[in-house]
Amino acid sequence: MALKSWLLALILLAPPSLALAQARTEVPIREVDLRDQTRRYVVQIKVGETVIDAGLDSGSSGIRVLPGTLKLSDAVETRKSDSYSYGSGAKYDGVIGEAKVTIAGASGQVPLQLIKAVGCTEAIPRCPVSRAPLAQYGIQGNGIPNEGFKAILGINMGSSAAANPLPLLGAKRWIIELPLPDSGGPGRLILNPSPEEVAGYVAFKVDSRFSQMDGGMHDAFPACLANLKLKQGFCGPALLDTGAPGLDVINGRGQVWPNDAPAAITFGGDRPKTAVSFAIGHREFASRLTYVPRPQVSDVRLHLGLTPYFAYTVLYDSDAGTVALKPRPDTKMAIQ
Repeated sequence: MALKSWLLALILLAPPSLALAQARTEVPIREVDLRDQTRRYVVQIKVGETVIDAGLDSGSSGIRVLPGTLKLSDAVETRKSDSYSYGSGAKYDGVIGEAKVTIAGASGQVPLQLIKAVGCTEAIPRCPVSRAPLAQYGIQGNGIPNEGFKAILGINMGSSAAANPLPLLGAKRWIIELPLPDSGGPGRLILNPSPEEVAGYVAFKVDSRFSQMDGGMHDAFPACLANLKLKQGFCGPALLDTGAPGLDVINGRGQVWPNDAPAAITFGGDRPKTAVSFAIGHREFASRLTYVPRPQVSDVRLHLGLTPYFAYTVLYDSDAGTVALKPRPDTKMAIQ
């Protein structure tokens, strides 16, 4: 009995992050629509003793928190400065802090960025950050005063000073299942999914050219976006991004595709393994198409935003370095 009591005491005293390292757990993903009708997705996290709604972003890495959000006891500042920017042009400057972070029941010490100042990159000086004073600014709020969130949860697999917290909390694999448009219900972020839940996925190795990036294209893999009527398309490394509400073709040239044009995304490059078809310019597919010139980039790249998440659940495996897709039975798109 004494030995059993001793073992029980060790289990109860174990750090929460270790105790839950291999446990399956999930947190709801809620859709939040901005006043301009942009769809955003939010999960609830806890930093120290403060519960925060954080914008879910699979296109960036790390937790980043606006000033005035946390109590002094929630996080310990270090002397390490940190600067991080986004495709929108938003740029956050601050310091790295350490805090106990809880997500979906898993807890542990995590480095995060404590934002001190917000601004725009030189390339996009009139970015959304410039449209709202700091006191009214919200992350992912498109610069609309009092819209957006006090924090962002970046779960890209790239390394960063403010690291993706999921592997640090014992989750080496996770599934994003976004709520479908107008479904009325939440989606799910599943940490350490069961063997049954990871069955049936088609996996793609992320492009090694971006392995040193701490966000952005780190999780990109080969895909093509095609206009089925014009028989025209673009192929290149493609990024799925819960923080981007449209389709962007970087350095694409050709005839402009009108709204309602029949289109398809094929995944897997020259030997596609799966494809989804939809119409351009439809909010229910998040398929507004934008051509973005980027002279500093030599190739064509695809930023596919939310569209793939409305057709597939997406499995990330940080150890294997893969992104995997499984068709959703409830999707409104046609999948082959």
